[in-house]
Amino acid sequence: MEFSFRYRVRPGNLVILALVNVYRSMAGVVNIVFTVSMVLLAYRFWPEVNPGLRILMLLGIALFPALQPLVIWLRSKGIVSKMPADMEMKIDAGGITVTAGEKSSRVSLAELKSVTRIRGMLILYTRTKQGFILNRETLNGKERELYAFLAKRAGKTRRG
Repeated sequence: MEFSFRYRVRPGNLVILALVNVYRSMAGVVNIVFTVSMVLLAYRFWPEVNPGLRILMLLGIALFPALQPLVIWLRSKGIVSKMPADMEMKIDAGGITVTAGEKSSRVSLAELKSVTRIRGMLILYTRTKQGFILNRETLNGKERELYAFLAKRAGKTRRG
């Protein structure tokens, strides 16, 4: 069985991946507790404080729900802009081949550590700390078929 894709990652894909990873960890719990605490603090002291402190309270409330995703998106945009536009990926029983222009690299399926499904994307992790994000556009309706193919060969699979 062989799969061939025009490989394209969007900044939004990286944002989703980063936020899912944050909110699955202890850092996500801290983010939620901080935000709720800031809302309660602002509610309690809003009438008593001056406009400068009100601005600081609003920034504290917006830190994790608005500013953190914005910063991640800006960073993701920079990462994606450095990636070649003409990338192609082929996945077969022998491994994963990524071609960009004249350059090509191959990863054996034996090096595939895990396959994760997150919001319609497949995330492939290798033992060499490489990762590939295959979004809905890239997969073009072959998500389940590719997931089943790779799940047989990967060490771990996870649904997100």
